[in-house]
Formats: sequence, C-alpha cells, structure tokens
Amino acid sequence: MDTTKLQALVKPLLHAVLKRVHPDFFARQLAAKSINHRSVQRLQGLLAPVLTSATAAESADRRYELTHEPLEFVTRGSVIPQQTVTFSFNQQHTRSIAELQAQRTRDLLGLCKALEIEPAPGTQKEIEELLQQAGPQPVRGLSADAVALLRAARAREARKNYVQKETASDFRASLLAGLRKSTWTPTMNAAKTGQPKLDRRKLFFASEVKPGLYMDVVQRLESQLHELNYSEWCMLPIMVVESWKSAFDGGCTRYLGFVVIPCFFGTKELRRYLQENLDNIRQARREKNTQNSR
Repeated sequence: MDTTKLQALVKPLLHAVLKRVHPDFFARQLAAKSINHRSVQRLQGLLAPVLTSATAAESADRRYELTHEPLEFVTRGSVIPQQTVTFSFNQQHTRSIAELQAQRTRDLLGLCKALEIEPAPGTQKEIEELLQQAGPQPVRGLSADAVALLRAARAREARKNYVQKETASDFRASLLAGLRKSTWTPTMNAAKTGQPKLDRRKLFFASEVKPGLYMDVVQRLESQLHELNYSEWCMLPIMVVESWKSAFDGGCTRYLGFVVIPCFFGTKELRRYLQENLDNIRQARREKNTQNSR
C-alpha cells in the first residue's frame, strides 16, 4: 500500500474535521471546549499510524492505545445548528501496521460522514482502492458497553465542569462587576490618606454609555474627587450618562436619588450641579429607601 499517497488523501479529511470541531472555536463555551480538546487529542493520536512512517506508526499505536470510550465532539457549522456527535473507532485488533492504517482510515471516513463532511470528488474512491491492498473492510458498530462508557465519561465531565462558569458573554456586565470589586470604603481610605477614594460599588452606567468609555470615566473621576468634594456625597450612588440632555426630561431627572455625571464632564460645571442639587438628591434617596423598606 502506498502510504505516501494515503497520507496525502487523509490529511485534507482531518483538516476538514478540525475546522468543524477544533476547541479554539469554543473559547466562550468551556464545557464544549474541554470535550473537544480531549477528543481532538485522542483523534490525532489514533490517526498517528496513518500520518507517520511505518516505524513511527508502531510506537504511536503503543502510545495511543485505543480505549473503549467513544469520541465525542460538539460541532459548529453555518448550515446545521450546534450539536453533539458521538463516534466509536473500530475495536478489532489488527495483525499488521498496514491493516491498522486501513482500519483507522476507514474510521476517519466514518467520522466525516457522522459530521456531515463531504470528501472531495473522487477522494473516497481513491482511498478505497488503496485500502483494498490491506484487506477487506471490517464490520464495525457502537456496542452497548461503549454506550455505557460514554455515559459514564459524560457524567465525569459534568461533575468536573459543574463549578466552572461560562465566560461572560455580556462585556458590559462583566466590566461593571470588575469595577465594583473592592475591599475598602471611602471612609477607611480617607482615614489613612486624608484623600477620598471612589467607591466603585456605587458606580453605575446608563445603557446608552459605550463600554469602551467606562475606564476613562472612572479614571477622570478618581483624579478629581478632591475638587468635587467627594467626601461630602460619597454615600450616594453615581449614574454615568451620555450627556446632561439624556439624563433630564425638562427640569426632572430620570435617575432619582443618583448623582448624575455625564461621560465628558467639566469640573466647574459638575461642582455647580452638585452644589445646587445635593440636598434634593439626598431627599430622593431617602424616599426611595423608605419605599423599598415597606
């Protein structure tokens, strides 16, 4: 059997499989990434006898011993929705490295069919002609024992990933959560340094504010807290808005009980706003707390 020609035909098939199930495509789905990472490693090891020389193939076959546990992949695709595909390699023992290469190649063709991957025109026929030199095609299937082992493996994966959380898909929510993390309070910081410190747990952003502006607003606020007399109103929550116009409807604010600060604020303008409205904001906050306590 011409192994060089076989390798040239098999490599595009393996590449097509990896394009469908590679774990890098599931960076935000930790459970799916873990399943595919393990299965891709096993798949590459099982195909090592086909993709390497005869001498290396024998050592590869000993290193990547075939287990009874089927391969499992979470697939991605533009036509079919994301789904889970289970595939079991043939369990039959081979007498020679040529028979092993033929068996693993047929398994790869079966995996491509399970993943709905169509080989290039004429590729499958060429492969079958080469494999005929190694012997007839064996009968294969997924036994009841293999199904039971698969279920046990999935249970282990579920227990392992139970405490893991999916990567946050909402960038705005995750950034806000990070900004609010703090182990100090403004009172503690003022006692140590004599300077006020922004309490990020009381900092909120209106929906119209772009997430890319969050950190810039926080840094500007922190650099001007002394000029804004933050120690006098540090117990009040802050609502960052896109502009003054978006925060007020006529003479009334849309955010009762909040200190409203636009993204691009001027220090003098903001100080004047605080001097004129702090009492009203405190009163609105007290009323809102009273309503919530009822």
